[in-house]
Amino acid sequence: MRILERYTLRSYLAPLAWCLIIFIGLYLILDLLGHLDEILRYRVPFSILVTYHVTMVPLIFVQVAPFACLMATLYTLGNLNRHLELIAMRASGIGPLRITGPLLVVGILMSVAVGVVNEVVAPEAALIANSIKATRLESPSDPKKPHRVLKTIQHLATYGLGHTLLYAKAFDPVEKRMEGIVILQHGADLSLKRKITAEAAVWTGSQWKFLDGTILQFNSRGETVGRPVPFKEKFIQAGDRPEILERSESQAAFMNMRDLGRYIQRLEGAGGSTIRKLKVDWYAKPAAALACLILTLIGIPTAIQPIRGGTALGLSLGLGVGLAFYGINALSLALGKGGWFPPWIAAWAAPLGFAWYGLRKSWEKLA
Repeated sequence: MRILERYTLRSYLAPLAWCLIIFIGLYLILDLLGHLDEILRYRVPFSILVTYHVTMVPLIFVQVAPFACLMATLYTLGNLNRHLELIAMRASGIGPLRITGPLLVVGILMSVAVGVVNEVVAPEAALIANSIKATRLESPSDPKKPHRVLKTIQHLATYGLGHTLLYAKAFDPVEKRMEGIVILQHGADLSLKRKITAEAAVWTGSQWKFLDGTILQFNSRGETVGRPVPFKEKFIQAGDRPEILERSESQAAFMNMRDLGRYIQRLEGAGGSTIRKLKVDWYAKPAAALACLILTLIGIPTAIQPIRGGTALGLSLGLGVGLAFYGINALSLALGKGGWFPPWIAAWAAPLGFAWYGLRKSWEKLA
């Protein structure tokens, strides 16, 4: 690495680190103050608060990392531009890629880091943080009881292999038990073939064992065939593993791309609206990981153009462009989930459009 690249990189990494620390710290402080009444009222133990806020850190990092990259880019290049260092670089024949290369490399690495955290750490962290928030900070049933990280899920519905729809009135992911179960098994044409009801089901380690139920068969015309057949215990291929059912309830927020993709495949017969929304979320996950690189590209031309009003106005303008990216991206995702755009276009239209804008403007300013 040459002296120029080292100098630019050193000037960029310090504000990037400070932005990450400040943004994450402010987020945690505001969240703590927002739940202060509940913490005092329910006397939430300190260990629970530590667990909650530690699990929040990767979720906050995923959200604030793109803006940290944007602000660090604006600050670094704004300083270089204000001290006429960019003019000296261009006058010396240094090209745009060499000037901005260190920033783009860090933007790529930050996007990779966000993608890894979003796939490996964030789903589990979001599940734990959401459960603690629901059971300890919002409406705990009995604060004196030992804390349970996972709460009972009411009215679970999931669509599985073989066009099987499973409904459970209550699902306990800790005890791995379901109650009040109705299973509807359909044919390839989605006509109802069999209806199974059961009082409860327990996970045996490899499959679900259903207890105290009945089975009712249907013919091709949807008419019942024979009488209901009761059973005390029966193994039925319905419902996924408890940890998958637990994430299915939360859907995209608590799944990585692999789990979400598998869930989409199992929901192929559930209806166009459900599949469309989940596909938009699936395509949006890798697009969201690239936000660090995209906002770096957006910040480069904004920081190096002369603006009356000084650095503060330049930072405000760059921040406004970044907010515009998130606003347009959110609108595009909403239109995709509403059926106006294909899922992949809804997820990638804003990222690709703003990335192209940043590249073109950067080349024009530095060429």
